[in-house]
Parts: sequence; C-alpha cells; structure tokens
Amino acid sequence: MPRRPSDPDLDAIDFAVDALPGDALHAALHAFRARGELAATRFAGRPALVIAGRAALEEAFADEHAFPGHRMYAASLEPAIGATFISDPDPARHLLFRKLATPAFRSRAVASYETSGLEALADELVDRFEEREELDLVAEFTARFPYLVISRLLGLPRDRESEFHAWALALLGHRDDPQTSIAARTALTAYLEPILEERRRAPQDDVISELLRAEVDGRRLRDEEIVSHVRLLFPTGGETTHGSLGNLLSALLLHEGAWDRLARDPGAIPRAVAEGLRYDTPIAVLPRLSRSEPVRFRGVDVPPDTWVLFAIAGANRDPAVVPDPDRFDPAREPAPHLVFGRGPKSCPGLHLARRNMTVALEVLVRRLPRLALVDREAAAPRRSVLRAPTALRVRRR
Repeated sequence: MPRRPSDPDLDAIDFAVDALPGDALHAALHAFRARGELAATRFAGRPALVIAGRAALEEAFADEHAFPGHRMYAASLEPAIGATFISDPDPARHLLFRKLATPAFRSRAVASYETSGLEALADELVDRFEEREELDLVAEFTARFPYLVISRLLGLPRDRESEFHAWALALLGHRDDPQTSIAARTALTAYLEPILEERRRAPQDDVISELLRAEVDGRRLRDEEIVSHVRLLFPTGGETTHGSLGNLLSALLLHEGAWDRLARDPGAIPRAVAEGLRYDTPIAVLPRLSRSEPVRFRGVDVPPDTWVLFAIAGANRDPAVVPDPDRFDPAREPAPHLVFGRGPKSCPGLHLARRNMTVALEVLVRRLPRLALVDREAAAPRRSVLRAPTALRVRRR
C-alpha cells in the first residue's frame, strides 16, 4: 500500500535540521511513540534515540544518572554562554547556583514589573503598528516583546535594545557558527561589565542589582557568573518565550473563530495560554546527551554518548494522558504537560513565561480584536529544538 502524504518517513527524519512544519512534527512523534519507548532516529547526522511517550519521558527527566542535563549544555552552549546553574554536574553546586541566581527573577522588581510594566510594554509595541492594515506579528511583536521584557527587568539602558535579539540568536547558534557566537559573547559581555560596576556603586530596583546582592552561606555570585546567567537568559528565556507566544498566536489564528471568541471573552485567556503551551511547545524536542558509558533505561540499552531526544511535544500529545490530544481547544481544562521539564533542572522561569504570554495576548486581543491570516503556510510552527512560526502575516478585518 502506498504511503499516505500524512505518514512520515521516519527513517529519513533528522530532528536537528528538518523543518517538520505544523502537523508533520506531531505525526512523526505519534509514529515514533508507536515504535517503542526509545525509538531509533537521527540528530545532526548521528544515530539518536527519541522518547515521545509521557510516562517514559517523565522518568527520563528524573534520571540524571542516565541523561545528565549538563552534558548537552556543555556540548552546545557553554562555550558561548559560560558556566551557569545548568552546567554544573555536582548536585550541591547546582543547587547553590540556583539558590543564588533564580530568586532575583522572583524579586520585588519582577513582581512590580509584572503588575504594570508588561502591559505598558505590550501596548508600546502595538502603538507602533496599530494603524497598519497588514503586518507580521512575528517581526513586529513576538520576536521583540520577550527581549524587551528581559532588558527592562535587568535595568539595561534602552539605547541598544535592538541588538539583544541578534546576540541571543548568535549565542544559540554556537554549534553551527562558533565564530559569530563568540563575537556575540564578547560584545554582550563588554556591554554588561560597566553596568555591573554602576549597579555595585548605586543599586537599583532591578534584576542585576538583585544578582549582585544575592548571598547563600556566605557565597556571592562572581561578576563572570552574573554575566553568564544574563547571557543564558537572553537566548533561553527570550527565544523560548518568543516561540511559545508565536505558537499560541499561530494556533488561535489558524483555527477558525478562535481569535474572535477570545476577543469577546478575554477571561478565557489563561486557559488558552495553557492549551497553547501543551499544543505546540517552543522546545518540541530537547536533546540530552547520555553518559559516556552504556546505560539501560526502561529495558533498552543506550550506547555511550548518545543523543537522546526528549520529545516534549510528543509527551504533551500522548493519548494515554490527554483526550483527543491533536485537537486545539482553548477552552480545555488545563491538561498536564512537560513544557518546563521535570526534576531538579526544570525551568525556573515558568511563572514569568506564562505571565508574559498572558499579558501579551490580553493586549493583542484588546487592541486588534479582528484579525485574519494572510499566509497560513508561514504561520505553521516549524523546527524541533526551537519551534516557532517564521511569520504571522495578518490583516485587520
């Protein structure tokens, strides 16, 4: 029987390079799940294993022995970003780094900005394009908003905000273009160093001042550690929020009537945000590097130094956990998902990420209540590791 267009050719897929737009990714992950709890695939041209079922993936997240989170970071991002709480293999030092770095992002400065600053910033961006009949919400909003949020929480001067996105993307691209990535690291570091000195002399109500003040058991963050955590924040917090917001807007605009219903009932936005995160997560496939010696996981032998792909998007659509998982339902009772990971190295910024998405959507449906997609193909999320639409071209109705 010939293969239907919707049936993926699993043996040809490389999750590091293939676009897998829209439903193509999810069809592939459903098929890989049917092959077994750890299914053979490829990543960056190398043999890999993919975990696409919810139960197995929850266990894999908790198994730091078999799949230590720091190894992927060391192999891909640490040369560009530096040592952070992600990179330390020692559990005690990892916990110390988290205790020093993450409270700054739950500080009074962040809480105050969440109350008023997020909405004002979203309105500021919409002011720039509100009168236009057609626009691209990716270029004009989702690729800008998260980076501006970060720069303003950090208390950075606003004269070079437009450069942050380019730096972040360059840092993320270290494996493919190390020269550009290291240049971005150098530029961002040179920009931040005098700001740290200024905050040390005159602390302000911002995240950099909080990082400088943080102390646990007599230990403070060194300047290079602070800069590394800021470098980490731009590509991870910024790019993932860009993706999650873009994917949510894509789902709402691609599904007939969803945007209009939300504009009429903005009280439904929190559920829409939860469903958007489950339906198309920004890190659809999270690469982990297995130990440098063989390990056995759920009855499967994993060779040393193997890429094991944590298919969060597959787990979020596991029919064993979520009824009718391929249906986007913004009114759905929030379903369990693994967007922010599990275990000791789960994402510490999950509250701020959700708040960013919620406030951004509230402002967009209030200011632009009647929108229609111009290009449905470009609006489909694509790629696996960092998943987002390339464009959201819309016109006002």
